[in-house]
Amino acid sequence: MTNKCKIMSVLLMATFLTGCGGGSDSNSSTQGGGEVEYGDREYYGKVSERVSFNQEDERNIHETFEDGIDDEKWSALEGAWHTTEAAAPHNGMKHRNLFYTEDNDGNSYLAIRARGYLNRDADFETNKPEGGAIITKEHLGPGRYEIEMAAMPREGGVTAMWTYCTTTGSEATSQNEIDIEIGGSTDGTQFEHLWATTWTKQQTKDTDAVDTRDILYLNDGKIHKYTFDWYTDYMGTNEKRVDWFIDGIFIASMTGNVVSEHETPLWVGVWFPPLWAGQPAFETDYMLVKSISYTAFDATQWYESCRSQPGYTKVNASTLNMQTLTWDEVKNVNKLANGHFDTTDTAIRDGSYFGWSRETASVGSTTLVNGENDMAFQLTAGSGDGAYHGEYIGQSISNTFPGYKFRLEAKARLVDSSSEGNIEIRFLDRSNSNVANSSINIAIDSTEWKNISQEITVPEGAIKTKISVTSEEGSVIYDEISLTYLGCD
Repeated sequence: MTNKCKIMSVLLMATFLTGCGGGSDSNSSTQGGGEVEYGDREYYGKVSERVSFNQEDERNIHETFEDGIDDEKWSALEGAWHTTEAAAPHNGMKHRNLFYTEDNDGNSYLAIRARGYLNRDADFETNKPEGGAIITKEHLGPGRYEIEMAAMPREGGVTAMWTYCTTTGSEATSQNEIDIEIGGSTDGTQFEHLWATTWTKQQTKDTDAVDTRDILYLNDGKIHKYTFDWYTDYMGTNEKRVDWFIDGIFIASMTGNVVSEHETPLWVGVWFPPLWAGQPAFETDYMLVKSISYTAFDATQWYESCRSQPGYTKVNASTLNMQTLTWDEVKNVNKLANGHFDTTDTAIRDGSYFGWSRETASVGSTTLVNGENDMAFQLTAGSGDGAYHGEYIGQSISNTFPGYKFRLEAKARLVDSSSEGNIEIRFLDRSNSNVANSSINIAIDSTEWKNISQEITVPEGAIKTKISVTSEEGSVIYDEISLTYLGCD
C-alpha cells in the first residue's frame, strides 16, 4: 500500500481538508433506492435532488463553540454504561473532561479529554479510564447530521457522534440509534475502519466497518467532516435509509427495518468501552470538535415520538467554569506515558512502570534516581558475558501508520565511561515483527547530560512504534523523554 497525504476536493465546502491515506481495496454500497458507489464525490452535494431541508426548524443546530457551548441547545453529560466487565473497568463520561481551546488561526474548538489507565492526575481514579460528552436538549428527527472533528487518536477509546432513544426502556425491544464510531476493534485496525451502525433494537441492527484507508487514517490528527443523512422516506419510495460520508465522500448506506423511525437526542463524545476497542494504555489525549450541525429534512420525512430521557446527570456547560487549554496542550501531547520517568510504581492493568515495561531479555535493574532537574530512571545492566545481560524497558504506541511523523526528544547520560546504552526505535508490523531495515539506534555516548532530538517517519508495513531505552553495560540514566506527533507525509 502506497501511503500519502491527499488533498481532497470537498463539495459544498469552502476549505480543503487533508488526510493521510493510501491505496486500499474499496468497498461499495448499492443498497436502497439509489445505487451509489463507495468513494462517490457528487452524491453528497446532490442532496436537494433527494429531499428538501427545513431551514425554519427551531431544532436546527450550527454549533461552532465561538461563544462556548450553547446552553439552549446542549447539556454536558455525566454517566456510564457497560461497566460490568471486571477486566476492563472504566469511569464513563465526566464533564470535568470538557474544555475549550483555540488554534493558531483563532478558530474555536471543544476539546474532550480522554484519560487512559496510565493517567495519574490527582483527581483520577487509577485504572478507570474516562472521557466526556455533550447531548442535545431537543430530540431530533430525520435530517443531515455533521461534525467537524479530529478523533481521539489512541487505542482503547471510541470517538463517536450518535443518536439514541428507547421507547420501552429495554434495548431488547427498542434501541433507536445511528452511529459514527471511530476506534472500535482489537486487531490493530481501530483507525483504518469507521463503524457505521444503525439499530432499532438490540438484535435488529446493521454494522459496516468501512475501510477508509484510501481516504484517510482516522487518527491523522486533522479536522475532517463526518456526516450521516437519515431518511424515513427516501426519494418517495417509503424506504428508511441512512447514508454516511467523510469530507463529502460517500462511504456507506443502510436501509430497511434496522433504520430508526423515532426522534432522538444527539450525543457527541469519547468513551471507553470494555475490551472491544483495545487497551487504553496511555495517559491523556483529546478529541477536538470544530463544529456540529443538524439540519432537519422537510415534512415528507416523518417520524415517531420518543420522549424518554437518558438517566444520567445533565447540566448547562455555563455552570461548569470550563477551562481553556492552549493549542499546544491538546495538539502536542506526549504519546509516551511516564515520560518524565518520575515513578517506578506499577500500573494495575499491565504491571508496567506506568507505561514502561521490562523486556524479556532484561536481567538488570531499573531504579528511581535524581535526574538533572527532577527524578529519572537509572538502568543498570546485569553481570555476565552473554549476548543479553543488559536492562531494557520499552513502550509501544499502536496505530502509528506509514507516513506518520514524530519527534522523539530525551535526555540521557552514562554513569561512567565504561557504561553503554541506547535509545532504540523499532517499527512493528501486523504480526508484531520488526519491519525490515527500519530500526533506529541512538547511542548514549557521554557522561554529561545529552539532549537528544530525532525526527522519525513510520515506514511502509508498520502499524506500531516501539521506543526502548537500554543499558548494555554498566548504568545509564534517562529523563524527560517525549514522542510528539507532527503529522503525515
